[in-house]
Amino acid sequence: MAKLPNVLSVEDDVGLFRLIQLTLRPLPIQLHHANSGKEALRLIDEIQPEVIILDITLPDMRGWDVLDQVATTDLDVKGVIVVTGRTETAHRVIARLQDVTGYLNKPFKPAELRKKVIEVLNLEPSS
Repeated sequence: MAKLPNVLSVEDDVGLFRLIQLTLRPLPIQLHHANSGKEALRLIDEIQPEVIILDITLPDMRGWDVLDQVATTDLDVKGVIVVTGRTETAHRVIARLQDVTGYLNKPFKPAELRKKVIEVLNLEPSS
């Protein structure tokens, strides 16, 4: 049996994580959750996710700091999808500089997130 791709959601709002969980449930993935930057870095090292769904405003550090630390590793992340309430243009510029795959503002449409994960992982659209 093929190993399911690991997807890590880094989100400190439990309610929003539940929405992400419901949104991605139909997909053939293994979804993991971290509610802080420190926990995210531990899980990234442990599970080596193919996709990271990342909030920028975390209780202990910025999501950008998480990405900076991931960039210093040899981890092969296929995509980073930022899901944030931050709407400032500067954050979109940082996202481009960080090679972010997708940038969704909260509140987001669940179908947009699902579509982006399908694209990044090259899954069948009917999943």
